[in-house]
Amino acid sequence: MSTQAIPLAASPDPLDRWRRRSAVIRGLRWGLPVLMGLLILALAGYFAASSVMAARQKPRPSTTAIKLVGARFMGRMEDGRSFLIGAGQAMRSDSVMQEVVLTDPILTLGAETGAPKRMTAKRGAYNEKTRILRLSGDVRIDNGSGQRVATNDALVDTRSGRITGNDGLVGDGPLGQMQAKSYDVDRDTGRVTLKGGVRARLEN
Repeated sequence: MSTQAIPLAASPDPLDRWRRRSAVIRGLRWGLPVLMGLLILALAGYFAASSVMAARQKPRPSTTAIKLVGARFMGRMEDGRSFLIGAGQAMRSDSVMQEVVLTDPILTLGAETGAPKRMTAKRGAYNEKTRILRLSGDVRIDNGSGQRVATNDALVDTRSGRITGNDGLVGDGPLGQMQAKSYDVDRDTGRVTLKGGVRARLEN
């Protein structure tokens, strides 16, 4: 019985293995820094593009607002008389917290006196810091002594009680009718001082 020898696989040369391993190590030494550099460049480009896009985008104005129904603001003028501002609706914007926008405002000056002044309008804006009330749109003024004034704009300083306007007015009272380009209402007497283009028709 004959036997056949099976050749054994030759073991790899240790020198060849070392060379292959050295080649791999050299490749990693060069490849890894290059890969890291590319990643850094990519990240830098991404952040730069994001910054440019953010700079181009305009910030959206805040639209959040606080609405009050049946709002009331009250206080005292310099001479001790009271003032009361009422409105069908008031809206305070979070961008200008000290200002309140009013719908159908009603202002009463000196309610505790025998002749309080009252004012109404379609719109108003009250600044709680300066205590200035601006009325606009179908403004009506009653000085408490029978004198009534119609105008489209009025500025009221609730600290002093002074009322002024530069949008023209038409007045009606016990003495007759009048009109002018601007006016000033005296805080103590309620007397209306007319200025510019004054016309009047007096009644006996």
